[in-house]
Amino acid sequence: MLALSACLEAEPAHVGLVSEAGGFVEPERRLASEGEESYCGAEVLRWRYDRASGALKIANSRLLLNCCGQRAMHVDRIDSIYEITERDEPDATNPRCDSVCAFDFAVAIPEVAPRKVYVRLLRDVVDAQGSAELIWQGEIDVRQSTGEVVLDGVAAPGEACSGPSQQPLTARQQLAAQ
Repeated sequence: MLALSACLEAEPAHVGLVSEAGGFVEPERRLASEGEESYCGAEVLRWRYDRASGALKIANSRLLLNCCGQRAMHVDRIDSIYEITERDEPDATNPRCDSVCAFDFAVAIPEVAPRKVYVRLLRDVVDAQGSAELIWQGEIDVRQSTGEVVLDGVAAPGEACSGPSQQPLTARQQLAAQ
């Protein structure tokens, strides 16, 4: 096992930003483009590459998670793979509640070479599953400057998501919406 870890090239993790419930107020922070469809229409992973600085910005918008708890995002680079982990966990002072809210996650990764890079997006909802779930993986060709992938094309119920001024969806409303 020691030989394997010695062969892997790893960089320190980059920490991302997580919105409050309702998502980022500024559409630019979630890398939204002009004429974007409704915020609540789909969960979308977007990227934008800045050739001058070499920074790759990645944003995942409209994740539906429990309104109560703590969320974090970090990126690890292992060899040529950028592994992004979105984490959601209960908090001792703010335990889980009976409502779902939309959140946005965003990160800027410095010094990315202008080529295709491989990305894995994991979501770790600590109290809902045994380990992090693979949400998406694939290549991003940063030479194209921008791009996006729809991760969940099902529109969020209006009660759970109405952009930055959203109202949480209660457990009873969730059942009625299904």
